[in-house]
Amino acid sequence: MINDNQNTNWITIASIWLGGMISIPSLLIGSALISGLDFISALVAGFLGIAFVTTFMCLESLPAFRYRLNTVELAKSSFGNYGAALLIGSVVGLATMGWFGVQTNIAGISFSKILADTFAITFPVTLSSAFWGIVMLVTAVYGLKLIKWLNYIAVPAIILLMIYGLIVSFQGKGWSLIIDFQPEQQMSFISAIGLTIGFVSVGGVISPDINRFAKSRKDLVLGSVMGLLPAGMLLLAIGAILSILQGTHDITEIFSSLGYPILALSILILATWTTNVINAYSGGLALNQFLMLPENKRPISTLIAGIIGTAFAIIGILDYFLNFLLILTATIPPIAGVLISDFWLSKSFQKDNSKKLNWMGFVAWATGLTFMLVMQDPIKNLLTIFISAILYWLLNLIFRKK
Repeated sequence: MINDNQNTNWITIASIWLGGMISIPSLLIGSALISGLDFISALVAGFLGIAFVTTFMCLESLPAFRYRLNTVELAKSSFGNYGAALLIGSVVGLATMGWFGVQTNIAGISFSKILADTFAITFPVTLSSAFWGIVMLVTAVYGLKLIKWLNYIAVPAIILLMIYGLIVSFQGKGWSLIIDFQPEQQMSFISAIGLTIGFVSVGGVISPDINRFAKSRKDLVLGSVMGLLPAGMLLLAIGAILSILQGTHDITEIFSSLGYPILALSILILATWTTNVINAYSGGLALNQFLMLPENKRPISTLIAGIIGTAFAIIGILDYFLNFLLILTATIPPIAGVLISDFWLSKSFQKDNSKKLNWMGFVAWATGLTFMLVMQDPIKNLLTIFISAILYWLLNLIFRKK
């Protein structure tokens, strides 16, 4: 994790986002897109979705860099002091806890498979998920130094595992199988972009928590772009290719069938472990703001966030992965629209805002959210951030005191 150092170069920032992107959910989004698109269309949709989030991530982070503010502090201008804590704390908190649950569920499934396939021990996935959830959340609270070393092992290991998986999967099969692939079900291209946005949008909205420590604007933008786009596209492509070649969208099933299942599934567990620390950290920070607790209570908030995320894993949140992404797509981007509009469009940003609630921010966000829930056309996934931004600008134009 970054310390409170305001001279963080782009390489360090990129490495943090890179570590977050080189993860199992990045493979999951590739397998999700390929379930309804051909390979080329999935790549293009994924690129547009990640590029869209990277753009609003930079626009949101630049004012945070200028004033050295985290996400909730930045949102106080557009949502009010209490409003920012309640909205950002609840929406972002639930999103990061949900991701914690997804990854913990993957670790639990992998661990149960190891015990069953190697030692003929039947260990329920619910108990396995609970066990790994506890390990991960305790590490997030007390073992951040350990995670740095785990990352040094996990990131190269997962990369080598994916390379090995591609080599094994391509044996006896040609590249034409990938190019000619046609899914049994169809997903609209716009929906695919929306799903990708939902996957990356949480990182985009909470980016000020990390990017505010950048050494310069150039470091912030370069670190964000190089951290998200290359790794995101590489993992998305690999997830899609493995799904096509292995004939399944189940990531744990794909890797357990490659040979050396203990090694492969152990690496999956390690990869989810390291990424989940960021989820628990951000979830704890959001929960701390939601409960309006002092900073020294953050470890307790992180522990609570991890417990909630573990509960999500126990109930099998991975089975509802696409629905989870759709929820993120509906709730997260409108927040970014309001934050970006506050600084860049309406130019109403106030660093030391004294209002408890700013109704204009909530109206703009709620309108974007309602638009997402009511409209059927998949274009809504791209329009909602613009609707929230423009409405916030119009409300300020009409009602803001001169």
